[in-house]
Amino acid sequence: MRFQRLREDKMKNVNLKKLIATLGASALISTGLVVAVAAPAHAADPVCVTAAKTGVITCDGKLSTGASYRTMVPSNYNGTFFFWQHGVRPSFPYPGYTVPTGVEQMSPTSVNHKIDTIKPMLALGYGLASYDCVKDKMHGWNTTDCVDMYKELITITKARITITKTVAYGGSMAGAILTPFVEKYPDMVDAVGIEAGVAPSVNNLLKSGCDFLYIFSVFFDPTIKGCTVMGTAKGVAGHYAVLGDFAKVGALLTQWSVDYGSLPVAYPAALAPAGIPQRSALLLAGLMAGIPTKSGHMDGISTSATYVPEGSINATVAILENAQDFLGTAYFGGQGVGEVVGAGFYDNTKTNFSALLADEDQGRFTVGLSGDDAVDAMLATLAAAPRITGNADAVAKLAALDKSKFDTSKPVVLLSNEADRLVLAGNSVLYVNRAKAAYETKLAAWNKKYAAATTASEVTALLKSKPLWNTVSIYAITPEIYTQFTATGAPDLTAPVAISGVGHESFTKNQLMTWVRILASSAKTGKVPSPTVLASYLSKVPYLNTDPDYQPAELKYQD
Repeated sequence: MRFQRLREDKMKNVNLKKLIATLGASALISTGLVVAVAAPAHAADPVCVTAAKTGVITCDGKLSTGASYRTMVPSNYNGTFFFWQHGVRPSFPYPGYTVPTGVEQMSPTSVNHKIDTIKPMLALGYGLASYDCVKDKMHGWNTTDCVDMYKELITITKARITITKTVAYGGSMAGAILTPFVEKYPDMVDAVGIEAGVAPSVNNLLKSGCDFLYIFSVFFDPTIKGCTVMGTAKGVAGHYAVLGDFAKVGALLTQWSVDYGSLPVAYPAALAPAGIPQRSALLLAGLMAGIPTKSGHMDGISTSATYVPEGSINATVAILENAQDFLGTAYFGGQGVGEVVGAGFYDNTKTNFSALLADEDQGRFTVGLSGDDAVDAMLATLAAAPRITGNADAVAKLAALDKSKFDTSKPVVLLSNEADRLVLAGNSVLYVNRAKAAYETKLAAWNKKYAAATTASEVTALLKSKPLWNTVSIYAITPEIYTQFTATGAPDLTAPVAISGVGHESFTKNQLMTWVRILASSAKTGKVPSPTVLASYLSKVPYLNTDPDYQPAELKYQD
């Protein structure tokens, strides 16, 4: 197999230095502080300006915590107001990144397509509001603070502006804020939208990130500390501690950007004689963590006569491309968690790593994994490797963060990319499954009451309160084939990324605006669209899934 020849055709944009320099744009995720919130002081009146050309009234103010907020109301305002909740932002400066000092984002944006939705949303008559959830130098990590600050934003906006329908929506870590928010304050909103969002708790996603790093320490560099370094120090010192460990991973990623993992696995020493290429161990680690086997440039299918002779090799390069941002998320998100719950939140003493490799994945990616014998050898090595014993208190605190019931009766519209490299699409699957379980529990209780009803008045009252299934998940899918190759037959990682289905919080303008319209409609009716109506929305937008039975891979952990 000629995979190792990829080293001769050096890919320019698999570059760790660039990754570290642009961490501020990678929308890292974590979870927030659990702290008591004092009674809010009176927020000062905002300063408002009316645009001469458009008539849009923009108001800037401060919440009682001192955090900035902004509202925008168009001249054709129709009474529906969208309140944006951002995800997390790194709390300390890094090369190429400056900590935000105010409202950065008013509405959904797309990194891949370099668009935002402010103008089209205002054109439709929607009011917009957003704020910077900052407290104690944390921007979105402090999810409990965000819940109450978000409430204050809605409250003071409604005191100034007549609002007939309220939409709570946001992206990424906002899922761990909006989900508990609507459960705590159900009467404050009419619909909820979560874009590429975490289904609480973030513990599920972070455990996979920690597994990924642990496997790196077993097969690639035993000095990698991974999640054991997270939370050992706080503030700037803590973030630079994880950056130092990340540099070790960065050395591997940089090496693989040149040779694509063709060198044999050297650790542990007993496995070295097997001659298994590092790329196979990387693929195994990615499959166990649930990292997508499609990426911005790799479709998991396309092949070339020289460097990518089989689809599983394409998928290996996809995991390499996705791993850069996924690992950045694991390190800096994990540090945020460590500052909240303490060091030692990761424990894998009971992890069955073999069970994390699905049979269908082993069959599909046999060539990339170097065959069943190589898989068996790597799994045996993981089973025998020394495990990490966590701190029981920290493990318990992490498991308890941002717990939600998923039982809101409000319409909830989820939007995810099929191959999101940061907040895996399985988060939407988990949300739907949890919401479905809560709905079925309520429905069973209602059916019992209905069967016991003996009067017409009882039946009439029960019919008015029958539980409604009110959650829908929309997926942006990738084109079937989109990998491009250079003249040498190597994958061209400098080509434009896939138009749909990849990246984090990256959707086409049409996809985002369809989501917005569905949210507005759901807020008005109190219900998500029927399957027929939903299909009519989605069928008009390229690459929005219309198959009601489609479901991406589930998360490896679903606690």
